[in-house]
Order: sequence, then C-alpha cells, then structure tokens
Amino acid sequence: MIDDGALLPNGLPQARARLSAGQGVAIAIAVAISAVGVVGAGWAMLNQQRVSDQFTVWQYTPAAAVASYAQRTDLTDEGRFLLYASRPVVSPPEDFNEICSAHQEDVGILGCYVPATQQIHLYDVTDDRLDGLEEVVAAHEMLHAAWDRMSTAEREALAPLLEAEAAKHADDPDFAKTLDFYKRTEPGERLNELHSIIGTEFVEVDAALEAHYATYFADRGAVTALHDKSNRVFREQAAAVQALADQVDALAASIDADYAAYNAGYEQLNAEIADFNARADAGDFSSQAQFDRDRGALVARQDALDSEYARISASVDQYNALLAQLDALNATTAELNAAINITPHEAAGANG
Repeated sequence: MIDDGALLPNGLPQARARLSAGQGVAIAIAVAISAVGVVGAGWAMLNQQRVSDQFTVWQYTPAAAVASYAQRTDLTDEGRFLLYASRPVVSPPEDFNEICSAHQEDVGILGCYVPATQQIHLYDVTDDRLDGLEEVVAAHEMLHAAWDRMSTAEREALAPLLEAEAAKHADDPDFAKTLDFYKRTEPGERLNELHSIIGTEFVEVDAALEAHYATYFADRGAVTALHDKSNRVFREQAAAVQALADQVDALAASIDADYAAYNAGYEQLNAEIADFNARADAGDFSSQAQFDRDRGALVARQDALDSEYARISASVDQYNALLAQLDALNATTAELNAAINITPHEAAGANG
C-alpha cells in the first residue's frame, strides 16, 4: 500500500515527495559513482608506481630521437609507456660517463637504467655505420624499467625461462664474456640482465618467454634485426682484422724461414768459394775445364741465391703493404670503438 501522506494537525494532508523513475536512477548512479571512487582510491594505493608513471608520461615530451627509438623497435603501448616513464635522455660522452660509466678498460657502456631515479640514460652514437644500435640500447634499458616494476613472483616465474634460454647460448664466447662482465660489475643482477639481453638480441626464444616479451614489443623481430645489423659491423670488422692479421703473421713466418735458408745458403756458398779459391791458388785443378766447371757451379748457386733474395724482398714489400692495410683496419676499429664509448684506458653503476 502506498502511503500518500500524513495528516497535519489542522487536518490538511501533508505533501510527501515522490521519486520518479529518473530520480531513482540518478540516485543509483550517484551511489555507484561513490563506490567507484572508493575502489579507485584503493587501486591507486595498491598501484602507486603505475600512477606515478602515468603522471610522468603525461608530463614527458619525448625528443624526436627517443620517439624514433620507440617506433623503430616496434614497441607496444606498454613498451612505449615504460620507455617514456623512464624519461630517456641522450647525452654526449662527458655527461653520459658521469652517470653510466663502469670504469672498465675496453668495455663500451652505451646506456643505463638508474633504479634510484628510474631514469634511462643513453650514449649518443653518432657513427652512421652503427645505425640501429641506439635503438637496441633504448629497448634494452626499457626492459630494465619493466623488470624494476615487476613483483617478486613475476620475476621468479620468469627465472627458469630466462636461464633455459641462456643455457642454449652457453657456448657463445661473446655471450659468456658479456655475462662475466655483468657478474663482476653488477653482482646479483644476472636475471635482470638476461631479461634485457634475451629480449633484444635472441631471435628465437621459448613460446612462453615470447608471450612475455609481446607485452613490450609488437614485433620483437624489429629490435633483434637492428641488433644483428649493428652487431654485424663489429663481427665483420673483427673477422677482417683477424683474417689479415693471420695473413700478415703467416707471411712474416715465411719470410723469416726464407731469410734463414738464404743466409744458411750464402754461408755455405762463401765457405765453398773460399775452398775454391784456395784450390785455385794451390794449383789443385787438373785442367782449365775442371776450373771453369767448378767456378760455373758456384756462380750458378750465387745467381740462385740472388734470385731468392729478390723473391724475399718482394715478400717483404707485400708484407709491408699488408701491414699498412692492417693499420688502416685497426684505425677503423679504433673509430668504431670510440663510437661505442670504448677507450684503450680506463673509462668512466647502474643497470647497463
């Protein structure tokens, strides 16, 4: 029964407000909004890092180079979000090394993620021959930012997958050298580094791990292709240097052996010439024909040794030419090393 109203003392009915259907919905919505506000506040409390990252991204305007890194490595929205949340800054050597240098001889550091500031610092690679390298480094560091934001449970779930992939490459000397470097400079960060290395450098990985990286890369093949492209420059340079160095060493050994044989031959010839002259002075030849025959044999051997000397001299000229080529290759190597922040002396931690 609907109560239309209560009576006032004077007997007139008191008007009671009725709720229309629209008013009911409005109140229901207001209540719902209030509930969402409470839930949202709770979510924000539990996800303070994400909220902080979102405000950072909103306030961050990426430089053209940084935006290009995200595009060329085919980052997903999440990968781009984490990259921008890390406020990447590309710096010249003197500024970069103040923050990221590992103080390791003959080691080039090109980027680092600093957990204390949650910022990515990138070395400015200006050598056109190394196109794509900065992009790979940026993606590598973005994965450090991702790891930094993972829970312990998430990291533990990834650990066996990462170690299984690392085991597949255990015989790769370059990979082993890289892991040894990180073991010395960043103890306790093996899984963190594996997460970034595998994600940006390994072309094929286990399906479960590939699914994980799909969170950050729309097509991870884009970044591994850039890695192969830039890394190929160093592989080919090293192979060229090694091949030419082997050729120079082999030619040097051949020249040394030829010189030794030439000198021994001339020593023997000189001894026989001395004997021939002594016999001539003593009138020890029975005829002019014998004298001429023995003398002719000595002259022929001298001519042969002179020809051998000329051949050795030609080999020496070839050796010097190869040495000049090797010097040129070494100069190119020095240029490439300088381009990736490697110097022959101790250079100027964070996650690299």
